[in-house]
Amino acid sequence: MRKSISNYLKTIYEAGYTQNGTNNKQIATMLGVLPGSVTEAVSHLEKMGFVTRKTYHEITLTAAGYQLVQDLMFRYRLCEVWLAQTIKLPLVAIPEQAWLMAAINDQDLLKRLNQQLATPRVSPFGGPLQLPTFETQHDQNVCALSTVAEGCTVTLASYLETTSIVKYLEHTSLQLNQRLTVVSQSNSIPVITLVDQHQREYLLNAAVARYIYVQPIKALVVN
Repeated sequence: MRKSISNYLKTIYEAGYTQNGTNNKQIATMLGVLPGSVTEAVSHLEKMGFVTRKTYHEITLTAAGYQLVQDLMFRYRLCEVWLAQTIKLPLVAIPEQAWLMAAINDQDLLKRLNQQLATPRVSPFGGPLQLPTFETQHDQNVCALSTVAEGCTVTLASYLETTSIVKYLEHTSLQLNQRLTVVSQSNSIPVITLVDQHQREYLLNAAVARYIYVQPIKALVVN
């Protein structure tokens, strides 16, 4: 399968964040593997009771799979906080190193680290350490920036922790909790135009905006 069960569970969770599920193509793209490898892995996870496949090949986590992801994402993001706050590692280097460290599952060590870091609530990328329950996971007031209509004002809440997206966001100079208004979404060219409160303009690739998560504030008419 080329990737571990944890890799696939994490990716299925991340790919389905703010939506009801994912598919083989999206998982393969995010993991950088062949679709055939994803089919094999998902079949294995389905037999283990961690995922389910619905109509149109939609893949979602089961309650058992989500429980594993809750523990996994807590360890992963706790390591991200430690690397950012204590080690002062550059943001772009944190996701890969934190994922390697997340394999550590010593509960006493994790408890002490959590206390030392003053029980952080979010990672350096805005993701929550404590995920909501399985039943309420889709009740959050968060959506992908790519789905926000023109004229809406949002707050940048979090973004997917990958090296490429971290690099992209650093180049744009966008910041977490920044307030932004969607000016336009081009159909011919996949670019989203945003402005902040100081009327500074930002151009974002629509494919990247799929993995940038925002909290809507209100709709505004933009001239």
